Amino acid sequence: MKITVITVCYNSAETIERTIKSVLAQNFSDLEYIIVDGGSTDGTLDIIDKYKNWISVYISEPDNGLYYAMNKGLKMVTGEIFAFLNSDDYYADNVLKRVNEYFEGNDVDMVSGNMYICENGISEKAVYDKSKKENMFFGVVYPHPALFAKKDLYIKYGGFDTSYKIAADSDWVMRVCFGGAKVLCVEDYFTYFSVGGISSRKRYLALEEEYHLALKYAKWDEYSYMEKGVKDFYIARLKQTERADRMNNALEKKIEDVKELFDYSKEYYIWGIGNRGRECLDVFEKLGLRIGGFIDSYKTTKVKDYQVVKPENVEVRNTGNLICITPKEYEEEIICKLENMGIESERYFTYSDMLDQIICIGGVER
Repeated sequence: MKITVITVCYNSAETIERTIKSVLAQNFSDLEYIIVDGGSTDGTLDIIDKYKNWISVYISEPDNGLYYAMNKGLKMVTGEIFAFLNSDDYYADNVLKRVNEYFEGNDVDMVSGNMYICENGISEKAVYDKSKKENMFFGVVYPHPALFAKKDLYIKYGGFDTSYKIAADSDWVMRVCFGGAKVLCVEDYFTYFSVGGISSRKRYLALEEEYHLALKYAKWDEYSYMEKGVKDFYIARLKQTERADRMNNALEKKIEDVKELFDYSKEYYIWGIGNRGRECLDVFEKLGLRIGGFIDSYKTTKVKDYQVVKPENVEVRNTGNLICITPKEYEEEIICKLENMGIESERYFTYSDMLDQIICIGGVER
């Protein structure tokens, strides 16, 4: 089978050579490689030109965005199978040979593999629950950079809906799968995916689009029972993402306003060494607060370079130092302990209340 790989790029000089090399290194005899560039000005074209003798089709011209370019690439496909490889991602070894074998050995329309997620030089296996296609209502199930599809699907279902800015690939996969396409899911890692693409950078917009398309398919008669679950899931995720964005905005762009919430003449203790306690530590360090250590009943004696003391050994009663309570489910219980220890209410506060105040400062415009 001929396999067509399409790479869409724009000003990708830092990463595209690795992408191209990973495709050409497949040593797959029946390969068609298409590169659609949006009119790069950063040296991307010079890199592509080095490999032009091994690239089947290469065009560079201004376009109206990512999905317009991807549709342009689809129209040029002559292979029986096609796939998209982002200009900052790359294939593992011998992927195309294995994909060809999967298609030849099975009566399927698509083959869905897995990906390694790459960030800060570290690669980790991504986990996707492919046990049922309804999971597509709640996030990525068949990751697009590790998906190979028959050209017949494009002929039958069309290309990408360019009204979406981030989630058109998810929309295409849902349209095809809910339309009846047969998918073979394999526990095979095809692609190294680099964190930092448009969907990674614009998480809130990506979630909004995913919510919109999930609702669209939940209104189909066959899947109408999913509608309430979709609404509950995405409303909660959107709230969570907005809070995270506000928090980041406050600490990155309004940090001087955030610092006014704290008394820099005091030393701060963090009650709790769990995830929230460590998050609190990150915030305190970013703000440059003086940190006395942690309070917790576990046997751990240190977190990073900070001492962990047991509640009964706390020696902050008469020091004027402050305590941040981080375990959300035990806030009232810990407050009672502090009261019994004779520590005034002015001397402690909850991490939850602190987050609310910081998030208020970090309001972001959409």
